[in-house]
Amino acid sequence: MSSRPSAALLSNRLSGAVLGARRRWAILAALCGLAGLGWLLWPTADAPLPAPARAAALTPGTAATLDSPPFVYSPGWQVSAAGADPPEPADPWQTPAGTVGFVYRGRELALQLAMGDYWGYLYVTVDGQPANRMAVIRGNLNSQGQAAGYRTFYTPDAQTTAGPTPQWVIVHRAAMPGDHHVAIEVWRSWGQTPLRAAAVDALPAARPVWPGVLLLILGGWAALAAGWGLRPVWPEAYLPPPLRATLDTLLRPPARTHLRWTMAVPAVVLLAGAVGLGLWWMAILGLALLGYAALAQPSLWAAALLLALPFYFSRTLPILPGWSTNLIEIGLLGGLLIVALHRLWAAPPGRSNDRAVPSAGWFGWLLAALVSWALVAAFAAGHRAPALREWRTVFLAGGLFALLLHGVLAAGSPSDRALLVAAWLAGATLVATIGLGQAAAGVMLVEAEGVQRIRAFYGSPNNLALYLERTLMVTLAFALLGTGRLRWVAAGAAALQGAALLLTFSKGSLFVGVPVGLLTLWLGGWWTLTARGLSRRPLWWLAAAAGAGGLILLPFLDADRFRGLFDLSQGTGHIRLLLWRSAWQMALDHPWLGVGPDNFLYVFRSGYLLPGGWQEPNLNHPHNWPLDWWTRLGLPGLALGTAFFVGGCGLLWTRLRAALRGRDADAALWLGLLAAAAAALSHGLIDLSYATPDLMLVWVLIFVTAKSCRYLPPA
Repeated sequence: MSSRPSAALLSNRLSGAVLGARRRWAILAALCGLAGLGWLLWPTADAPLPAPARAAALTPGTAATLDSPPFVYSPGWQVSAAGADPPEPADPWQTPAGTVGFVYRGRELALQLAMGDYWGYLYVTVDGQPANRMAVIRGNLNSQGQAAGYRTFYTPDAQTTAGPTPQWVIVHRAAMPGDHHVAIEVWRSWGQTPLRAAAVDALPAARPVWPGVLLLILGGWAALAAGWGLRPVWPEAYLPPPLRATLDTLLRPPARTHLRWTMAVPAVVLLAGAVGLGLWWMAILGLALLGYAALAQPSLWAAALLLALPFYFSRTLPILPGWSTNLIEIGLLGGLLIVALHRLWAAPPGRSNDRAVPSAGWFGWLLAALVSWALVAAFAAGHRAPALREWRTVFLAGGLFALLLHGVLAAGSPSDRALLVAAWLAGATLVATIGLGQAAAGVMLVEAEGVQRIRAFYGSPNNLALYLERTLMVTLAFALLGTGRLRWVAAGAAALQGAALLLTFSKGSLFVGVPVGLLTLWLGGWWTLTARGLSRRPLWWLAAAAGAGGLILLPFLDADRFRGLFDLSQGTGHIRLLLWRSAWQMALDHPWLGVGPDNFLYVFRSGYLLPGGWQEPNLNHPHNWPLDWWTRLGLPGLALGTAFFVGGCGLLWTRLRAALRGRDADAALWLGLLAAAAAALSHGLIDLSYATPDLMLVWVLIFVTAKSCRYLPPA
């Protein structure tokens, strides 16, 4: 008698193990959910902030006005119970306005500072060392040549009609209680009474919100693991047969391709008219037509979104009288609804045409983890409202767009993929043409450093350049490797995009992003054409076009914008170096959670803006994508963001190699997308890379297109 377990016994054991694992995941989900809710809902008594009063000594629990005996001032200060105001020195750029010294006994020192719309800053040392709760930036020394804790008073949003707003700022925490000697240097700031009070071990401790949010997210992931693999029950299963038949008759989408396009094209025209004229009824009609056509082919809706993507910044879609909505939001939410309804009608359970939608795989889980961690960082941010807004418009929007694209591309249809890419490139060509028209008419231009820069419908020419450099690489790839009519159409579109990109006069694009992208195209094109035994003449056409662009740019190199391009001792280059020093220290000071989405501006200008960079105080990102991920989301965000970029580029490389082995017919697409990623990543080392809605959606389009593609049979 065999000792092997029977197949039925093995099946029962496997089922029991699966059920046991599901039960454990469900218990973990419940525990995390309850713990997270408990953390968020547990009542806390808000302790009042201390009211400063005159004090004989700075001891634990004391909040002292600055006219108290412990404070010793340099000559010229005006001191009262309201605060201390320094004098104006003879050389305010080389000499501090005044100094203050005192001794406190305790662990934690806080200063009440007058934050407002004025340029001033202070250095603080405690026991001869930098105050450890302030920024300590290498090379940023006080007037005595010492490293010191540093902070600015510049906070424009804190300025009121009554003047600057007093805010408590913790400047030092001591390892041991005892007497600590404090020295403060105040630079500039006269007339603002920048110092208002000091407190020792007196500020109430606030309980952070983010641990509760993290527990809830972990509970959600555990619940997902508990239900993974369970087949969903479609709502149609609960409908009575007569009602189901009626819905099929009324809502069955058009089956013929020409009927879909007959509705989709006028729908896009109506929507464009609604945006331009502000007519809500036209928008409703266009959405209805496009939605009905997209029920049979969801890629039509996603293509319309990609076509409209470069117009999102300044254009909205009217939905009701007096109410308009964002183009990206209506595109994402409407698209997900369309994909769900398409799935319901195209392949409900129990029908012969039922198909399982393949999993998004590791890349989908990576993106979901990135969206989840960004939410945790948003709740940990000091300015939560802008953090949550950016999480919704950038990170959540990117995740939802990935779901939409996966639903559209999961079947691996080359025609759907081609439609999406064509719509994306058509939108870029359209916005480039509009920018060129603005240049010809002399309207909506930005005059900067001796040149007139186009921006189309973006707020900044740099944003237009960041978008066009990605599309230009893909368009050029089709011009290089395409055949017949496709090559000439792509060449014309590339000429329009390239001309518009030149007129943005974006230094990052013209001198970093585009050269790296063109080099990637040239090398990849050489490899591709050689592997296929084709002429390499198109590569020399590309080199000639790049040379022509350089000749067009040559007369402008004497303008102020380009004259000091490589001079790092002044101008933009110097400001960028100072910014990176500040951002590096900000990352070190906030290693795990960062400062939160869209919080760089507030933390930078009030805590890390170096004296030499005061001309550009309102920078809202560090102009370097590794520092951007780190300062925005902490080290976990840096790891996830780097994996997002590296993993996505690895997918593109895999697709390109497969194309050269004859397993994929879209070598031009994969080479173009790889060049677009190379251009964006290289440009992102000195500028923005991903943290706007349009750029994030483009990254998702590039990578999910590669992830959702299925290989074609070998030729």
